[in-house]
Amino acid sequence: MAEVKVLPPDGDGFTRIDITVGTDAAGRRFDHFVSESLPEHTRSAIIRMIRLGRIKLNDSTAKPGHRLRLQDHITGSLPSDSATDNDELLTEPLDIDILYEDDWFIVINKPPGLVVHPAPGHASGTLVHGLCHRYPEIRLAGPPGRPGIVHRIDKDTSGLLLVAKTEKARLQLSELFRSRHVEKTYLAFVYGNPGNTGRITLPIARHKKDRKKMGIPADPAHGRAADTAWEVVSRFDRICYLRLWIRTGRTHQIRVHCASMGHPIVGDTTYGFKNPSRAMQLDPETAKLARTAKRQMLHAWKITLPHPETGVETTFEAPLAGDMADFHRRLTTSCPAPVFPGCTVFQTNQTS
Repeated sequence: MAEVKVLPPDGDGFTRIDITVGTDAAGRRFDHFVSESLPEHTRSAIIRMIRLGRIKLNDSTAKPGHRLRLQDHITGSLPSDSATDNDELLTEPLDIDILYEDDWFIVINKPPGLVVHPAPGHASGTLVHGLCHRYPEIRLAGPPGRPGIVHRIDKDTSGLLLVAKTEKARLQLSELFRSRHVEKTYLAFVYGNPGNTGRITLPIARHKKDRKKMGIPADPAHGRAADTAWEVVSRFDRICYLRLWIRTGRTHQIRVHCASMGHPIVGDTTYGFKNPSRAMQLDPETAKLARTAKRQMLHAWKITLPHPETGVETTFEAPLAGDMADFHRRLTTSCPAPVFPGCTVFQTNQTS
């Protein structure tokens, strides 16, 4: 009998597979055997993943019709959800804020509220649907349901997102992210008054009871390494404006790390306080303003990376989304910064 192992998701959020071929599968077609071993995925999706090299045979690419032999080793990764096949995905017109574009990739300023790719509960209206409508060639750049996607940001997080135009660009950009050659900088409003600078390296794992949430595991061995650094931009009444850098790209990383140190992101109903006003003893004006935050006040502001074709270091920036810019303006005018003995406040040139 074949031994089928489904491993935790990789850095791209793909479920990893590890299959050793047994006597029952010897002589069978590669694609037929894999699709039957993974019934949650369509055969067309499996064939596409094999052709793209996402599913390998004995660490090498092979044709879908290749005949298997005893003890052959099948490895690879697939979307963790049963995403729609690119060939079946219906395109939809979508107003996309394009900050930069060349033959290799597109840089998008994603608004809050927009889901990046199809997933359970979001079968239409995603960024991917709009991208496939505007750039039909992107269908060939990646796995089913996620063409062109090399990294993600949460639905209610705004800001920069890089999308590959070709499969070659997607593979190269994915490698840059995996090898940590991409520097990602975020801006966020958090409750409380953290130190001027700091770093948190607590591992992150899927929540034991709520599979939609992440958390800090009691046993570090059960989590994946996560690294977040921050710097205070400005302070207000029990709310701080932070600049953050992440060396790893775990799901909900910044939100989980900020919450774990007692400074959850303003507006984060998943990891934040149930009653911020009471928990932080906010003054009435600040409490009123905090209630206007209808999503986590988190923005993917800047990305720096070597261009996949030229190797030249390139930086992209996205202005704050309108709701965060308005939140910042109202904080500045109605909630002046308190005075802390010995406190140095870092300033920024970021306009909002």
